[in-house]
Amino acid sequence: MQAKLWAWVLRNLPGIALVAVLAGAVWIVGDAFNDRTRLRGELAAVQSDLAAAQAILEQAAETARIHRAHLARAADEARAWVALSNELQNMEGRDAPLSPLLAATAGRLFRSGQ
Repeated sequence: MQAKLWAWVLRNLPGIALVAVLAGAVWIVGDAFNDRTRLRGELAAVQSDLAAAQAILEQAAETARIHRAHLARAADEARAWVALSNELQNMEGRDAPLSPLLAATAGRLFRSGQ
């Protein structure tokens, strides 16, 4: 019985080898197809994450731009306040005394500025 089996295997060896090669090829192609499908899904997820990250980055850049503009306005206001304060302090020592209204205004400005 065993000899007959070996004889049949040897007689059909090219066909058995061809079937094995075809089965291996089908398996490799199927595995590659599955990998490609999985990679497409991962690519779509990564592209979605990238779009979300870019939107967050653009929002952060806009926030930073607005913050810088606010800081620039605050610095301009501070410089204007210092210039006004210096001007009022320099006016105090001049020959003419300050009017009562200007003296009261200067007093309020210096009290609120400190």
